[in-house]
Amino acid sequence: MTLIASLMAALAVAFPQDGRAPPPAQDPGVRVEEPAVELGAVEVTGQRPVQDRAATFVEQVAAAPRGRGLGRWDSAICVGAANMSARYAQFMIDRVSAVALELGLEIGAPGCRPNIMIAAAADADDLAAALVRDDPNGFRPALNQTDLGSRALELFQTTDAPVRWWHVSLPVSVDTGDVAIRLNGEEAPAVRVRDVSRLRANVRDDLVRVVIILDTPRIGRISYGALSDYVALVALAQIEPSADTSAWPSILNLFNSAEPPAGLTAWDRDYLQSLYAARRDRARPTQQAREIVSGMVDAQTRQPEPEPEAAPTP
Repeated sequence: MTLIASLMAALAVAFPQDGRAPPPAQDPGVRVEEPAVELGAVEVTGQRPVQDRAATFVEQVAAAPRGRGLGRWDSAICVGAANMSARYAQFMIDRVSAVALELGLEIGAPGCRPNIMIAAAADADDLAAALVRDDPNGFRPALNQTDLGSRALELFQTTDAPVRWWHVSLPVSVDTGDVAIRLNGEEAPAVRVRDVSRLRANVRDDLVRVVIILDTPRIGRISYGALSDYVALVALAQIEPSADTSAWPSILNLFNSAEPPAGLTAWDRDYLQSLYAARRDRARPTQQAREIVSGMVDAQTRQPEPEPEAAPTP
């Protein structure tokens, strides 16, 4: 018997509803033992507090270069798409751009040089290997602090994931936006230190390049609108490719859920909004992570999410 049912049974004993009069009042000096009510086993279920869930999500999903904070686009993006029909390419470009506008970013004018490149491929391994071979410094402009490392780059070229991506971020001066580390083949830059603080740093981390490859044979039959939202999330935030996100309501479950989401979820939007609202000059990555978590927790009271935009039909 459940707790609620047991309580209702006890109330029925105390307040009978069959028309009978209640039992006569007892002499206050006489102690009457009331019959015990067996409540049975009580099972309490529920989700972990939002604070814990958000903190674990950020810990598992966010993928910054070792020792660096999470990067984000500074002000403007330019999205390009290749190896797909014009209407599908334009839809995906528009979807990524629409999410970016929601985050306060600007969109490059027609003819801009793409810093987010999306390409479809029948052989994604060959395309990824060719891109890395033709432009090694574009994928790893420095030995560290700009990407996830050589092992991750190897996995980018060999993964069997339906969608693969590679982020490049750079530490830059908070004041000027100038690159703050030594790049391959260049002299080490001079960075002006404006103050010394345990809370603020003199550099921030900016995304400068994202390459996304759609492995068309492995994508299968899914909603193109959902795929475009999936691409938008990994284009605008550094996401760990191997993260297990099954415990959270996220578009990142697009390829591993029996009932995949139709588009970006409220959880996804809260994460992106919190990432882009967090201070960018935090002295430690852990401080930035805590601020993102706090933003996600506060956002749980926001209004319902908008309906995903309809994708073109074949």
